[in-house]
Amino acid sequence: MTIDALDLFGDPSILKVSATDIASADSCPRHLAVKIRPDVKSRRWRRSFGSEKTFVLGIVTDLVRASHSSEWAHDPQHLAGWIAQELERRRVHRLLRPYATAAVTNILEAHWDIEDEIGPLQLFQTDPTIGTVERTLTVWGPLYRTEDGVREVRRYRLGTAHVEPTHDDLLWTHTAAQVAAGYPSRDIPVRIRVVEIGAADGSIAVLFDGTPADAGAEFSAEAKHVAGSLGDLGTAVPGSECASCKVAGACDALIPVPEMLGQPSKGYASRSVSPSDLDRYQRCPAQWFLADARVPRDAEYSGAQTRGLLVHTWLETAHARGTGCSIDDLPEPGGDIGLAATVMDADDYAIAHPYLRHHVPSCPLATDGVAYVASETALHGFDHDAEVIAVTKPDLVFRVGDRLVAREVKTTSSLPAGGAEDVYADNLQVPFLLAMLGAGVAEAHGCTTATVEVEMLTPETSEVYAWDLEEPELAEAVRADVAAAARDWHVDAEWHTRPGPHCAWCPVRQWCPDRQVHENQDLAAAQSPPVDDEPAPF
Repeated sequence: MTIDALDLFGDPSILKVSATDIASADSCPRHLAVKIRPDVKSRRWRRSFGSEKTFVLGIVTDLVRASHSSEWAHDPQHLAGWIAQELERRRVHRLLRPYATAAVTNILEAHWDIEDEIGPLQLFQTDPTIGTVERTLTVWGPLYRTEDGVREVRRYRLGTAHVEPTHDDLLWTHTAAQVAAGYPSRDIPVRIRVVEIGAADGSIAVLFDGTPADAGAEFSAEAKHVAGSLGDLGTAVPGSECASCKVAGACDALIPVPEMLGQPSKGYASRSVSPSDLDRYQRCPAQWFLADARVPRDAEYSGAQTRGLLVHTWLETAHARGTGCSIDDLPEPGGDIGLAATVMDADDYAIAHPYLRHHVPSCPLATDGVAYVASETALHGFDHDAEVIAVTKPDLVFRVGDRLVAREVKTTSSLPAGGAEDVYADNLQVPFLLAMLGAGVAEAHGCTTATVEVEMLTPETSEVYAWDLEEPELAEAVRADVAAAARDWHVDAEWHTRPGPHCAWCPVRQWCPDRQVHENQDLAAAQSPPVDDEPAPF
């Protein structure tokens, strides 16, 4: 497919491929195709950006670079004061300062440890590139060198360095080593190192240590062919990349959902949002902001979340077959665990089994006339009025004639006393999904109407609650509820903290500047974590 067919313009022959692009080769082909072509843009849409610098790793990298020219930053006794002064001078948002302070400190301490091992390092180049103006290979990261010919390129991670690198990590490493070895200068390198540093804890992982010839050979064998085949304008696969894609607003892979969020104009910036985002924002704008900035989070799940993840894992595997679940799929724990053996161990199966057995009578795929569409697959829509990508991930989507049905599955200790009213009130996914289906998702699947279902599973029973789009007054209520949930989030540019009992279990609490405001643990214990038993779609 040509750029003209997608209403794009610019010179597609100019290529700038980064190590990150090569390591992301399995992401959306169209996103990669336009990303590596810096001159190509959309005629119909431009991404808008907010006024705040919120790319926290970029802030940290800039501060580390600045530290090398400051004598104060080289003195551990004065480092904290220098960082605080720089954060203030650069007007970094106060919510990002605790993490940035820890990250810069950890990276510099790791840097000094590395110097103790290989000798003094000079910052040689920031974001080095090799190649020509038309065809560039680059790496986002600092390149250092020693006087005796060692070159070291760095990758900073928000959390912990990957001591055991993944396949994608190795693609990044091979590319970074090639760029470090080939960067032109008068000195001739004799040794190339690729090092990861975990900004959250100062961990160090040496991913490559060899000669320039070794770097070239490994790049040629492992990564060069990947670089040469990146991207395909004709293929788009919506995913987390949509939030940063420069042609997202003009991409036909995003289902148009006009006015779905009920906002009359674009807000703070072009971005994406899910029901869990809006739930998090309503609880505490600062919590949403820090989670969106991808600072390290407490990964400990509550018991309900662990249970929910196990149930959803089994259901995803079972429903992917496109056939109904049966009691034969769920043998009693203690022996052969059947289908579950491919996705969990016996102990986990024993936790999920009491809930899963009550799903069987209500599994829609066992009903005549039901056509399977997808399971655990995110729906992506674009609200052009708000300039926001709406994302939600129903557990199961199926068709019954011309009706599209999206079902959420929840595990709980007991059914809600208020029935459907309580389920609707406690789960923003319900109006959010109804709004998406009604605004264009149902039509995109060839349906004229839609239903959202919530299946509640307990150890003793189950119940399915349903909302049909054609119900009197429901559409109006859905529009009002979604608009109210999105209104403040859409325009907020400050993201104030909202201290309260939820601070006790906030997953980003360690980075919050107001984390000490709410210290009454007795009061904190009075409120439990959110009732949702599964993580956000991304």
